[in-house]
Amino acid sequence: MFFVFNKDKISAYIVSILTVAILFGTANFINNNKIVRTSVTQTKLLPIYNVETNEKKVAFTMNCAWNADDIDSILKTLEKNNIKITFFMVGDWIEKYPESVKKIYEAGHEIRKS
Repeated sequence: MFFVFNKDKISAYIVSILTVAILFGTANFINNNKIVRTSVTQTKLLPIYNVETNEKKVAFTMNCAWNADDIDSILKTLEKNNIKITFFMVGDWIEKYPESVKKIYEAGHEIRKS
């Protein structure tokens, strides 16, 4: 394989390489003293997966995002075993099933909108 370079090709390569080098150098010089933020600076609440404790406790949660067909059965089982849990509900689930939300609330469970 042979590489053939003529004066015009060499000039084009040199101009291209110099242009890229100048652009990188300029960008580095301009942004050298600036802080670039990539997201909004606000505190985001993160889930707690475990807590170090000597108490023998477990936290139960349930996500409500699909349907409410089994809410009565779930509430009955929780009541039978004297268990309170946290229900995480997406916005449109709350709008679609307000009666289920009311039942969960009246049963004394914690409700969180996610």
